[in-house]
Amino acid sequence: MWRTIMMQAIYQILVMIFLMYFGGLVFFEESFNLVSTPLRDIKTLKATDRLVLDTICFHTFILMNLFNQINCRIVDDTEWNVFGTLLNNPMFWVILGLEVLVQQVMIDVGASKLGSALLGTAELTFGMQVTCWCLGAFSLVVGIIVKKTVPVKAFDWMVKVIDLEQPAEDDKVHKAK
Repeated sequence: MWRTIMMQAIYQILVMIFLMYFGGLVFFEESFNLVSTPLRDIKTLKATDRLVLDTICFHTFILMNLFNQINCRIVDDTEWNVFGTLLNNPMFWVILGLEVLVQQVMIDVGASKLGSALLGTAELTFGMQVTCWCLGAFSLVVGIIVKKTVPVKAFDWMVKVIDLEQPAEDDKVHKAK
């Protein structure tokens, strides 16, 4: 489990750093300052490129975590097909579907002035949305790559430092049993 947590965290951090510092070069014609550029134009209250980039980062981060939920369904080291037990838990898919729906609504509502003001999101172009979804879905690929290439033994030290399976000494619930 530690291997998956650490490797997904590294992937997500690298993607977020890339989007934050190089996303302006990828998605926009003019560069802007990540700190001093306002989120909205003062006169028109229209979202600036900085708010659009913040929305891209937000959308990508949430999608990476939603796709990683699918990865986390199978933690066995020898099982790589996370879709093998696809229909075993319908409640998981209902909740995941609702989470995806709410996320997409937050992005779509950001196209209106009121929705953008309430949710702090901006309208994304189709290309931006596709990029966010692809980076999010790549979490599934990262999960497979990690299982195939990174040995579990490399994270044995982490289990010794933080053991999630043994109850803490001050855990009243386990002492009562």
